[in-house]
Amino acid sequence: MKLNDIKLRLEVLSILFSEHSIGGRPSVIGYDKKFKWRWFATQLNTFLVAIDFGNEPVNVPAIDAALAESFSYAQKHYNGWPRGLQSGLGVITFLLSSHLDAAAIDYCENLKAGKKWAGFAVPVVIHSDSGQVHAFQRNPLWGRIYYPYFKQLIHKTTS
Repeated sequence: MKLNDIKLRLEVLSILFSEHSIGGRPSVIGYDKKFKWRWFATQLNTFLVAIDFGNEPVNVPAIDAALAESFSYAQKHYNGWPRGLQSGLGVITFLLSSHLDAAAIDYCENLKAGKKWAGFAVPVVIHSDSGQVHAFQRNPLWGRIYYPYFKQLIHKTTS
């Protein structure tokens, strides 16, 4: 899976996106806004950030840095209701590389990223050669109502 594949899938999903640089690497950033009654009448603003690491190894510090910069970007470009007042911010960060560290895979599958005030940072690593996607496997307690949607969005963006 390559950055171009992510762009094509975002187009198919009718998710607006733009090209940027995150951490000095080529990136594609999509934005999706949803309101659902089953989310206790909240609006969720989700940024999908795909970063191409090329042949650089992806490890836990690289994920942490990418999540921090992606969440910062989302906060800066978010324009909606104030977070926490019937509104949340989700950032799904996809790191694409041909070299994934085993600890990085574990980090994503066990969702060890920190929660934010009225926000969520969700890491996903993708092996760019095989297309293998590593994302959270269980919904955490904090924000439980949103994670099925995140899982669906990850699946639609990567398959």
